[in-house]
Amino acid sequence: MRLAVDNLASEATEDDLRTLFEIFGKVSAVEIQRTRGRGVVDMPSKSAAKEAITNLDGQELLGHQIGLSEFTQGKKTYRPPRKRKKH
Repeated sequence: MRLAVDNLASEATEDDLRTLFEIFGKVSAVEIQRTRGRGVVDMPSKSAAKEAITNLDGQELLGHQIGLSEFTQGKKTYRPPRKRKKH
């Protein structure tokens, strides 16, 4: 199960996340998306991932209150441009 870690401190490292999440189970991959200020943690055990969400959501990591949720890849949908009103 992939988890999104939001509001990540800019100085957070992959090792910081791995160490934090390994308390709850095996971590197979960690990625930090600096431009979005978040990390993605992959845990093979769904029950371990859910336990991590329950226990870590809202906790502080390196001075930032992190938010955790199941990672979902954003789907881009076509939105036509809005028509401008004539003034």
